[in-house]
Amino acid sequence: MDEYQIWSNMNSGLISNAIYFAGIAFLLWVAFRAANQMRAEDAGVLNKTLVSLFSLGIIFNGLFTGAVLFNILEGTAYSLAQLESMSAFSQAFVDAYGVNPPEAGMNIFTANPINTGWWLVITVMIFGRIWTKA
Repeated sequence: MDEYQIWSNMNSGLISNAIYFAGIAFLLWVAFRAANQMRAEDAGVLNKTLVSLFSLGIIFNGLFTGAVLFNILEGTAYSLAQLESMSAFSQAFVDAYGVNPPEAGMNIFTANPINTGWWLVITVMIFGRIWTKA
């Protein structure tokens, strides 16, 4: 594979990841709406539990999408590092992301600590709306 093909593959992966994240963002909005409804109606435990499970699924997918993003970037850097010669921009990209092969069993919590912290805040916000009294 040449440098152009590696960059093209990365761009395809980033586009797919962005489309998937757009779906997650919409579902996150739905989860916040449902959490607000649970609080406004003073819903029962069963409804709160179902909305909580729905929200956890969205949060898991958000963490997974963030981990896939870093896997795409690290995989691109690794592939570029395997080339015999590369452009200065590619070398800077490899320097930024390292030359280690992407993890086969990526950990969704440690791939990107900022992403993990952001989803932790989202989790507290949603569960706070669902399970606390106004």
